[in-house]
Amino acid sequence: MKAAFGKIVLTPKDYKSKPMAGYTPSPTPTGKYDDIMAHGVLIEEIYLGNVKKRQLLISLDYLKIPLLWTDYVKEKIEDTYQIRPNQVLLHATHTHKAPDMCGEFVFGGSMVNTIRGIMVGAYHGDDKYKIWVAMQIVKLVGNLIENLKPAKVAWKKVKIEDDLIINRRHPARRTKGNLGVISFKNSETGEIIGIIANYGSHPTTLANFVDKLSADYPGRVVEKVEQLSNNKIQCAFFTAPAGDLNPITTVGTDFDYLATLPEDDLLGQKGDIEHTKRMGYKLGKETFKTATAIPDSEYYDIIDFKSYVHTFWVPMRDVTNYKLSLNKIYQRLVYLIKRYVLFPIALILGDAEEPNFPGFAVKHKGIMNPKSDINVYSQIMYIKWVCKSSKTNKKQALSIIGPPGELFEDTADEFYEKTSTGVEHTFIFQNANDWISYLFPIKEYTSKGGYEPFASFSPISGALVKFAYFRLLDDIGHEIIGGFY
Repeated sequence: MKAAFGKIVLTPKDYKSKPMAGYTPSPTPTGKYDDIMAHGVLIEEIYLGNVKKRQLLISLDYLKIPLLWTDYVKEKIEDTYQIRPNQVLLHATHTHKAPDMCGEFVFGGSMVNTIRGIMVGAYHGDDKYKIWVAMQIVKLVGNLIENLKPAKVAWKKVKIEDDLIINRRHPARRTKGNLGVISFKNSETGEIIGIIANYGSHPTTLANFVDKLSADYPGRVVEKVEQLSNNKIQCAFFTAPAGDLNPITTVGTDFDYLATLPEDDLLGQKGDIEHTKRMGYKLGKETFKTATAIPDSEYYDIIDFKSYVHTFWVPMRDVTNYKLSLNKIYQRLVYLIKRYVLFPIALILGDAEEPNFPGFAVKHKGIMNPKSDINVYSQIMYIKWVCKSSKTNKKQALSIIGPPGELFEDTADEFYEKTSTGVEHTFIFQNANDWISYLFPIKEYTSKGGYEPFASFSPISGALVKFAYFRLLDDIGHEIIGGFY
């Protein structure tokens, strides 16, 4: 096998004119702490003597990326380098300090402007910038191909015992996240080429009022790995499930007390760049330490990989079969406003002139008819590596799951449990190829509600993404799946 790591800058020249996506109100940057980047990993295996099979993993420092834009990027990659779309995973780290790619935050400022963005933002986004980013990614892929080296791979997960994160909906859990590390060595020199780091927490160490562009803590993870290796090792960060997990910056670590506070208090922390560095550098040190401690005997130099992409529909429907409460009244009102006001306006405009890169890939029949569904279509990606050592014939499988949104902790646990490789050999790269929703269990919606359903396409998105993934695994198990390579 061969592998290569690389990166390329995505910061626009006029970044000070572009509101940052993530918070409401959304500030416009007055400067930057660090550049917005794309980090790429390319893996190649040769079959039948001369058949090249390639897989591409790309991490982007954005809040989220829409399906029709990622389709466009993959089309350009395929046209230029003949890497098939289902062999490419594009991931958004979910930093809240980067330009908007979906339209909601294009106007910046208040909640009114965010709602305006949901309705018409896709018509006012900077398509020239999005196309430029696509071309930067294509350039990055070319650099990766030129820098492919003979390689071997190993991986490991370690639990981070420090109190870095909090489940903002269930603080008393005192969640401890796993740091996943996938290390690639040059099989000829024995030196590490690059490392994939995978950890679950919202990249929100920088508070809503911070007006500087930044990749947030994932950028500091990468920086620390490069620093500790004297710039000999590159790192790509992919955010693990983090839908309900936030960094701890200024609320402290009395979790029993924090469990008594409203969720807004945990969302409204006052973190600054020092908190970003503290978390990022800690994880960067652990990433470097973990990768360099993996013995050569645990590396594999032969890889056989398959990628499966399953397209599915999610209708905009509400959940109503639970007892009446203030939460139910509020959530019902939110749903009705979205279903019969916000989305109809957006869809009427879209029917007249469809934007190039809408935030959601929406199809519908009869916008105002209660019996007709408004649907979003999306994709879930499953990648399986079967790795082998040519010296010992030892084999081990690894799974990478790419859901189109932010998995809540409980849903992620179900994904790990269902996947045959188990939690130690399964990596989840959330916000893969698309974003449609916070992916929460229905019980979270009916019992606690919160702001997440408003930001999501549909309150049943999490349940249907889980169903789509489980169905995909069943189809693979019964060997009735197509569309893999």
